[in-house]
Amino acid sequence: MAETRETLVQRVKQANDIVDVVGGYIALRPVGPTFKALCPFHDDHRPSFDVDPRRQRYRCWSCGKYGDVISFVQEHERVDFREALELLARRAGISLEKTAGDQHNQGRARMLDVMRWAAEQFQLCLLDAPEAEAARLYLGERHLTGETVRKFGVGYAPLTGQWLVQRAAAAGVPAELLEKVGLTARRSEGNGSYDRFRDRVMFPIRDVRGQTVGFGGRVLPSSPLSGAAKYYNSSETPLFSKSDQIYGLDLARHTAVKDGYLAVVEGYTDVLMAHQHGVTSVVATMGTALNARHVKQLRRHAPQVILLFDADAGGSTGVDRALEIFVGLDVDLKIAELPEGLDPCDLLVQQGPEPFRAALTKAVDVLEFKLNRVFATEAANGVEGRRRAVDAVLGVIALAPPLPGQAGAVKQELMVTRIAQRLGLKEETVWARLKELRGAKRGPDREAPRGPGAAPRSAPASRLERDLLAVLLADPALVAGAAAEVPAKEVAHPGLRQLLEGLYRLVAEGVAPELDRLRPRLENAALTAKALELQEEGQMNPDRAKWLADILAGFRRQRSLPEKQELRNQLQAADDHAKALELLRQLQNRTGG
Repeated sequence: MAETRETLVQRVKQANDIVDVVGGYIALRPVGPTFKALCPFHDDHRPSFDVDPRRQRYRCWSCGKYGDVISFVQEHERVDFREALELLARRAGISLEKTAGDQHNQGRARMLDVMRWAAEQFQLCLLDAPEAEAARLYLGERHLTGETVRKFGVGYAPLTGQWLVQRAAAAGVPAELLEKVGLTARRSEGNGSYDRFRDRVMFPIRDVRGQTVGFGGRVLPSSPLSGAAKYYNSSETPLFSKSDQIYGLDLARHTAVKDGYLAVVEGYTDVLMAHQHGVTSVVATMGTALNARHVKQLRRHAPQVILLFDADAGGSTGVDRALEIFVGLDVDLKIAELPEGLDPCDLLVQQGPEPFRAALTKAVDVLEFKLNRVFATEAANGVEGRRRAVDAVLGVIALAPPLPGQAGAVKQELMVTRIAQRLGLKEETVWARLKELRGAKRGPDREAPRGPGAAPRSAPASRLERDLLAVLLADPALVAGAAAEVPAKEVAHPGLRQLLEGLYRLVAEGVAPELDRLRPRLENAALTAKALELQEEGQMNPDRAKWLADILAGFRRQRSLPEKQELRNQLQAADDHAKALELLRQLQNRTGG
């Protein structure tokens, strides 16, 4: 017998403890009976995000996000209810095949399955296939051990352009799905597809939960394709965005909480070699410059972010970009320098982990790093050199939007004070120059433009309407009785009316009007969160039948108000004594007195 949908939803939720699931995405810290974290849904400056294992709910006390384990996956993965349910079911080893109807073969969970399969094929090829001998030699020359290679899932894509296509056909993997996840591409002429990765060492790129979402391929030095780009990443897909992904975060985040930092290097082998030498809080960007989204993501797992620059390669562009991020975010962002001419991988191979750790220990915040650089080159060049030094630092600060709130004001004042002290200037002078530069960078109108046609927020729902939805969401057995007495059109608040219409529609379809049945039909994540919140509010009332009776009486009184007002108007206008008495009797009957 096929499992009912609501039973399946409940089983999936029970099999996925919210602390375990949320803790797979962000670092949670136990505080009393709950767990706290920086909210992953807004730029949280202090831990505002609570996860309650007793209620299996989460709430951000700053941005208002609220929900259960399915809502969290929906929001974080940016998928619909069905796909979130699918991801959690697969996590718990529960099959969704028995639920009839919607076959989402192209859904996120299916794409993740294909990426996991491909990663396995590439690694098996590297470890066992004769054609991967050159790749094995290359990794050996880079001093990477077999244990490290296996830990990071490193593989090899053969030179032939049909290797993965043919294996996928044999395994029954749909060609269109391979193309969708960026592993193959259609031939411009003729039929069929070809492998996008050829004769490359393959580095699986995993999300924070360890699921492969893309690949980075390093062409072999001996390859006939070596004239192509040395590194080649997956194209943008529903799973993978190069500018958002961080390589190695799935492994580094576990020790980052203890170490108190995440160090950012440039290449895949830098990350592998650091982990191989026991320095495991190390990650890399995908060949893109560090951006604010990267830093926000890293800050959820460690309070401090350290950028590692080669002494001869940490150019001013990278430093200035880091300073701009530092100014605009509440983050402890530092820069560490390695000995000249050595990248992290070479340093670790040649000298072991201690010089690498020492560089991390000596890291200074990005403002101090910038000041040291400009003073070394400009400050000795007299008054004009010192002026250029001031502008070099303030010019970058002026580009960044100031951090809002009191924390932002304090941080900005501390930066200006430090700059003034280093130059022996009055703070007022530095402030004045910063304001000038901001005006020049942003133009005279510095106020943020208002969004055109922004929809006005609906008026708050009445207490009566909130209570109606709270009791019905908490006790589905009461919905049919409410439907017979309160039409949905009597609920003025549009969101609550949509919820009520959904519950009534389920009753009309002969289906239990439960929230877990209604959720797949709710496209608005905020409305789902409100429904969960109202449900919990309703469950706190033990006598829900009496509560509903009081609510229905309230709607009857509300319904009679226009009629009573009309009777009062007629009574005031009545010029006949008998008619006035009859109107007064009717009015008393309506008011119950």
